[in-house]
Amino acid sequence: MGIIIWGSAIAVGIILLVIFGDKLSDKIIDVARKAGVSPLVISLVIISFATTLPEITTSALASFEGAEGIALGNALGSIFANIALILGLASLVRPLKAGEGAYENSLVMLLSLGLAMLLSVDGVLSRLDGAILLIAYGVYLRWLYRRHFRPGRERARRRERATPLDYALLLIYGGLMVVGARMVVFGGKNIAEVLGVPEYVIGATIVAIGTSLPEMTNALYGAVRERGSISVGNIIGANIMNALVVLGIASLIRPLPTEASTLTVLLVLLAMIPMIVSLKRSQGLGKDIGGYFLLLYALYLYLLFSGAKL
Repeated sequence: MGIIIWGSAIAVGIILLVIFGDKLSDKIIDVARKAGVSPLVISLVIISFATTLPEITTSALASFEGAEGIALGNALGSIFANIALILGLASLVRPLKAGEGAYENSLVMLLSLGLAMLLSVDGVLSRLDGAILLIAYGVYLRWLYRRHFRPGRERARRRERATPLDYALLLIYGGLMVVGARMVVFGGKNIAEVLGVPEYVIGATIVAIGTSLPEMTNALYGAVRERGSISVGNIIGANIMNALVVLGIASLIRPLPTEASTLTVLLVLLAMIPMIVSLKRSQGLGKDIGGYFLLLYALYLYLLFSGAKL
C-alpha cells in the first residue's frame, strides 16, 4: 500500500509540475507585457521567489531546529544545481538567448555569493551578517526597479495594465509547482528508504533534484518555447535569492557556522564564471556550455559518491 501511495504522489507531483509550468511560462509573458517590463525581470524576482520557496523553508526550519549545516549546505548546493544541472539540461534542449540584462544580473549573482563568503570568513554567519545579506537584497531590488522598469516609456505603447490578480496567479502557479515538487520528493524519498538506499544518496539525488524541480520545469519550458530570458532569469534570480535571502533568513534565526567545503565553493565558481562569460559574449548559453555544466555536475556526483566532503 505504501509503495502505491508514494508512487501516486510522484505521478501527481509530476502532473502538477507539467501543467502549471506551462501556465506559469505563459503568465510571465502576459504580466511582463502588461507591466511594461521584460520577462527577464519578472523571472528574476517574482518567479524566483515562488520557485525558491522550498530552499527558503528548508534552510529556515533547519536553522530553527539547530541543523545549521543543512541550512548552509542547502543554499550552496541549490546554487550549484541550478546552474550545472538545470541550465545544463535547458541549454542542451535549445540554446538559450537571454538578452543584455542577464549579463548584468549574473554579475550581481557572483557578487552575492562573494558577499556571503566575505561575511563568513570569521567562521560564522551571525545575525548581523544575516541582516546585511537581506539589506543587500533590498538594495538589489531597488537597483533592478530603477534599471529596468520604465512605466512612463511603456504606458504610451500599451493600454492594459497588470492587475493584482495577474501577480497573484504568478504566485499561485509557482506555489502549485512547489507543491508538485514536494510530492515528488515525498514519494521518492520514501520509496528509496524502503529499497534500502543510503540516506546521503537520497539527499544528494532525489531530495536535491526534487526541491529544484520548480526551477527545472520552468527552465525547460522556457527552452522548449524559445523563451531563454525566462529560463536564465529564473536561475539567476533564484541564485541571488539563495545567497542573500535564504542564508540571510537562516542566519537571522540562528548564527550559522560556515564549515562549507572549499571544494563546494570552487565548484560553484567553476559553473558561475563560464556562465557569466558566455552571457557577456553572446547574451545566451549554447549547447557547448550546457554540456560543460552537465559534466561538472557529473563530477560533483562522482565526488559525492567517492566520499569527498562537499
